[in-house]
Amino acid sequence: MNHHENPALSEAVLAQVRGVGSGISLRPADFLKDSVSFAGSSRPAGSVALDFGCERHDGRLMRLWMSPQSGSTTFGGEGRHGAWGTDSRGCGAVVVWCTQQGCHNSSRLTNEWLVAHLGMVLHDFETGKGLPIAWFPLSDPKG
Repeated sequence: MNHHENPALSEAVLAQVRGVGSGISLRPADFLKDSVSFAGSSRPAGSVALDFGCERHDGRLMRLWMSPQSGSTTFGGEGRHGAWGTDSRGCGAVVVWCTQQGCHNSSRLTNEWLVAHLGMVLHDFETGKGLPIAWFPLSDPKG
């Protein structure tokens, strides 16, 4: 598993997840492209994760995790070969798509979406209101 070791970026993402402003402009592709591996691995204890899968087909396509440990934050994940890529338009995004032939389900994950959902999972987990992992189905593209 590759870990992104840029502490300024990690701190900025964690600050946004916790609702604190940051002077660093974030692009999800900047930290995810170096943080996601294709080999199966487990997320670290104490981390929170977002899992993505197609609602029509079984199996996880991608898992993104964030581990906010004392003093530092690491990111990582795993994804199926061919199931994700980056979109560098605007502020950038990660695109996850179903790998089943003929399926066109996909999701575009913007920085705002990732920060908001990692923040919700982290908050719910820390307050005992939820699990450390949330599952998100891909949606049919609208045109």
